[in-house]
Amino acid sequence: MRRLVCLGLTTLAIACSGGDSAPREEAAAPQASKQASKRTQTNAAAALTCANLTPPPDSGMPAGFDYPQNVSTWVQNGNGPTMRNHAWCVFAGLNTQDKPNGPFLWQTWPTSTQAFPNQYNAWPTASGGTIERPVTLNAKNQANAEIGGVGAINNPAPVYGVNEAIVKNPRYQRCLAKINPPAGKPVLYQLKDGAHFQSNGDIMIAGVIYNPAAFKNIIGAQQLFNAAALNSRLPKLQTNPPTAIAPFPSSSIVLKPMFWPVAQTGYTVLPIWDWDRNKPGSPADGGYAGYEIKNLWQRAVAISASSQPTPPSATYLYGVLDSNYQPLGPNTYLATPQISPPLLQAASINDFYHRQLNATDLAALDDCDRAILDASAYWTYNRAFQAGDYVALVAMHIMTKEQDAWTFQSAWWHPDAATCATQDRYCGNRPANLIDGTFKNYMITTTYGTEQIQGQSNYYAPPGTKGPLWPVAYNPYIELAAAHPITTNCMNCHHRAAWPPRAELDKPDAGRFSSYLQSNPPNPNALETFPNNAAIFSGLLTLDSMWAVSDRAGYPAVVKAEDAKKKP
Repeated sequence: MRRLVCLGLTTLAIACSGGDSAPREEAAAPQASKQASKRTQTNAAAALTCANLTPPPDSGMPAGFDYPQNVSTWVQNGNGPTMRNHAWCVFAGLNTQDKPNGPFLWQTWPTSTQAFPNQYNAWPTASGGTIERPVTLNAKNQANAEIGGVGAINNPAPVYGVNEAIVKNPRYQRCLAKINPPAGKPVLYQLKDGAHFQSNGDIMIAGVIYNPAAFKNIIGAQQLFNAAALNSRLPKLQTNPPTAIAPFPSSSIVLKPMFWPVAQTGYTVLPIWDWDRNKPGSPADGGYAGYEIKNLWQRAVAISASSQPTPPSATYLYGVLDSNYQPLGPNTYLATPQISPPLLQAASINDFYHRQLNATDLAALDDCDRAILDASAYWTYNRAFQAGDYVALVAMHIMTKEQDAWTFQSAWWHPDAATCATQDRYCGNRPANLIDGTFKNYMITTTYGTEQIQGQSNYYAPPGTKGPLWPVAYNPYIELAAAHPITTNCMNCHHRAAWPPRAELDKPDAGRFSSYLQSNPPNPNALETFPNNAAIFSGLLTLDSMWAVSDRAGYPAVVKAEDAKKKP
């Protein structure tokens, strides 16, 4: 298998609250709660290889990467090592390429820009006006739950206004969207999605990717991109049990990759998250904990185009404001050879799945793609993205539907991944029969549905917990930068996906909305298991774990509020 050395000219994004798997036990599904007492030592029997299976044609996956499997039996038996081995295989398979510097496999699949053509259309309001939907991925996350407060799933986040050079560039005018500032604060701008990249609203160059089976299900007969079609399937009354879309096909795969820009010369800083230093329930869990917060992300790597020695210092984060519109950064990391591990160490671009973009590559992108690259580069190393710069894969959410169950796994780059202990909960159970070893530079977490058991190292019960729990499970780059707390689990989040989305409540759906978490009526916390017919879904249309439908479906054009209520 060749090294992944291409940039996705397609990208992905899943609205989720995290993906770090339990150390030895995986996360728990409600239907698996009765199986907790049956778990034995089956974990030790996991075969650490990728089975040479032949995937269904509409999955788009290559043969030889342990896909598809009957994952439900693993959940029933609590077989965590087998799940993690499977996650590594799928991650490696998705990042194969047909030629050097060619696209990754997933980059040949459709993006959310293609799947949701109506996402930026204004919504009608019950009072006769219109609502502008959130633009960036992080803004969509923020709209799905209240911000701040006890047990909040969203915390006040940094403000990323794009560089003035982007705002003034005539090519980028259609890509701009205003950030509504507090009184007395300057007007700033964020970016809309491009054809290939999705706008994350921060440094990371994001994407929302669907394999052929998932894409067809969105744009097909169910019309999951169409707000009017979704409204027509809502329960008659808000107090009625939920209705549900038809499940996604068993060959569906949905992805959310995140790239970091890397300058072709000098060093580019990438902050590093040390998981066990910031535990659930610690002070780091009480507010925003994204990579901009240097006292929580105390280590960093200095990435260069080749193997270079560690520099004395390296700086990143330009033009970013905190939630109060005060400057946040620049952040400088100093080399500390006397400390182990050092607070700054060198890394090569070759340690990452990456691609160097030349002038031809950049010319193939549309204006909004280029604006996203430029904005990311300005925030990272204070200049526009140039031909010859790189994009490095730093994080990736992966959802696969195998048999009748979704799997959730998430990978992120870490300088210690290649050398950490094989029994480590984020490094262990890697397959031994893959030629390309780049995947070993990443850590991974999985949550397939197994309840977490008290006493396991990733067990945490938030105050007020009433029932069984999934483990703490998140990707530090994706969830923490999306303003989510450390105490999250991506299954818990995705299982809540429902229609209509939370936004301003002056909507033609009687004020109904889905939410990551809500306080009235109270609902299970961010780790608790819950059934599909829980009271939090009353009056809603459930979406088979697909928040992107709630975030991105829109009306074909601006319509009157009374028409928005009608069945299509």
